[in-house]
Amino acid sequence: MKKQLFIKLLCALFVFSSCSNDDSTNLIDFTVSFKNTTTSIIEGESEAAIDLNFSRAAATSGVIDLSYSVENAVYGTDFTTNPSGENGTISIPVASGDSKATVTLTKLTDPIEGTSRSIDFTIASLESSGWDYGANKTINVSFTPVASTGAVIDLLTGGSTQPNQSYIDLSTGKQTPVKRDTWEIAVYNGTENRVFLNSSLLVAAAELKGKTDLLSVTETSNLTETLTLNSWGAPTEVATVSELLVNLPVGYSQFSNVEQGIVFTDSKEGNIDETAFSEISTTASENNVYIVSLGNEIPTDAAAAGALNTTGEHRGYVKVRVLTDGNSYTIRYADLNETTTYKELVVQKNSSKVKTAISLTNDGVVEVEPESSKWDLNFSGVFSYSSGGYGLTYSDYGLHNTLGNVGLYQVLTYKVEDDVRTDLEVSSYIDFQLSNVDDASFIYDNQTVIASDWRNSGDGIAKDDRYYIIKDNEGNLYKLRFTALLSSSGERGYSQFEYKKLN
Repeated sequence: MKKQLFIKLLCALFVFSSCSNDDSTNLIDFTVSFKNTTTSIIEGESEAAIDLNFSRAAATSGVIDLSYSVENAVYGTDFTTNPSGENGTISIPVASGDSKATVTLTKLTDPIEGTSRSIDFTIASLESSGWDYGANKTINVSFTPVASTGAVIDLLTGGSTQPNQSYIDLSTGKQTPVKRDTWEIAVYNGTENRVFLNSSLLVAAAELKGKTDLLSVTETSNLTETLTLNSWGAPTEVATVSELLVNLPVGYSQFSNVEQGIVFTDSKEGNIDETAFSEISTTASENNVYIVSLGNEIPTDAAAAGALNTTGEHRGYVKVRVLTDGNSYTIRYADLNETTTYKELVVQKNSSKVKTAISLTNDGVVEVEPESSKWDLNFSGVFSYSSGGYGLTYSDYGLHNTLGNVGLYQVLTYKVEDDVRTDLEVSSYIDFQLSNVDDASFIYDNQTVIASDWRNSGDGIAKDDRYYIIKDNEGNLYKLRFTALLSSSGERGYSQFEYKKLN
């Protein structure tokens, strides 16, 4: 009898300890912090999301109260908020399980030219036991452009199918997500005449040497010269278009011969002279027909926690011929076996952007990249290229805007060999200052310094042995480190990093 009573008491103690509130010693402290310290809602914009990040999902419900002070702004006349702040305080309800909270600021009027207008929001109180304040207790929202001094960025790549590319401007903290299946090729807006492929969609392209008549090319056409390619390391003779199609799509069995320069993707480094398309000549007769593999669909089914599902069914092929006069591109394209008519797009060079994206499936120019001066990093979600005679595909992939004159380098803080950790003689991320910047280390000719090396996908974590130094095209300097690979619920495709401007 005494033994049974003892067991019941132990069970009761276990249940009690398992149901404790946010004070539980089994959980990290629950803190609330503004995601940014500054943001702006400029002319042409009507809303701004003001995010409050939690250190973990809330274990209990509660309320966050914000106070605010204004400069040249009146609530109800110049701005409103949701939840309402009409009485001078904004009360934000938090439910158990919530991982963040958001206030929506709606701008009703623009400031008069030459004047400033801003609102300072402050976390005034936290109405739940055990909650505490995080690093950023205040945020300044300006109605004119304001430079970001740093932020925590939750990447909008969109989940385990990684449907989005996301462009980030560190100077403003702005993030621009774009569906990665909205385009297949892009034309270069610089002095050279180049065509790029959408590596996030696994697009590939093969030049048909000596073939300039678009409509004469079909699946049964012979190549003007036999290609000797490698498939799984074995030489393969390819003499017809249909044979070329067998393994043109990006994958481990993709045809290529890197040593002979026969590669059907752009180089991973992103340089303008290493593209699958040869430079487009202003002499029309020198521009051949290309077969373009349109990549793979974005799957609709999410993967299990911690896993990915990024590559769906193949999207088919088109034939393409690109011409240029040096100021614009003429893109002619058709279904592979079309022999009667082709579609044509004329695209003017746009000096404000590095590339202009084209949809060959929806027949037009697509807004993808922001202006070249307004993005520093691109998290493509998925990234593909040829290497060593086969095609590779990566996820959680980070690039920097080398063609837009953004430089970046990596700092390693320790190494592990034979399970022994050795700390390197460098500053930690926290201690790194402007005086530590090594200007000679910035890399401008390889966009893949970050790549996917920042994470350990097997363990589901962001590596803590490295951080990055970035110089944007205006000379601003930042330090950046990754803080999460998975969402709070364990899903891939919701990575996070933090960065800080170096002053």
